[in-house]
Amino acid sequence: MGTLEKLKLVALAPKRKKSATDERRDKMVSQLTEQLKVVEAALGGPAYVRKKIVWETDGEGNRKRVEADARLRQWWQEQENGTVQFAVRYGTKPLEMRTGLAAVEVAKLADLPAMIKTLIAAVQAGELDTQMAMAAVGRKPKLR
Repeated sequence: MGTLEKLKLVALAPKRKKSATDERRDKMVSQLTEQLKVVEAALGGPAYVRKKIVWETDGEGNRKRVEADARLRQWWQEQENGTVQFAVRYGTKPLEMRTGLAAVEVAKLADLPAMIKTLIAAVQAGELDTQMAMAAVGRKPKLR
């Protein structure tokens, strides 16, 4: 008995491409997870810094790739009365969850992580698919 005969050999299944809706959901979940890490850092948790790779030219004109901190924007803002408003963003624009309503309000900053986890569950369940599709219509396609 040969070595390969011990293995179960099968035909390779074709790679399945994700739908545009699934890609939008995954992107939104990753963005919300990043905001969750930023909020936890603001509440005194471990510091969160996202890194990106950039090209840098040294004094002699040589270019090399280095790691740099990426700029992160907070999706929330604290109001004068102490409440916190969190605007879910699709790209750079706030995503309207209902007509004219683009932010979720919580009583204090400490309540924000639980609210973001609720939004992540809503995105995974597909509750914001139509809003994300409407926001994606107005965007220009990315050139590669």
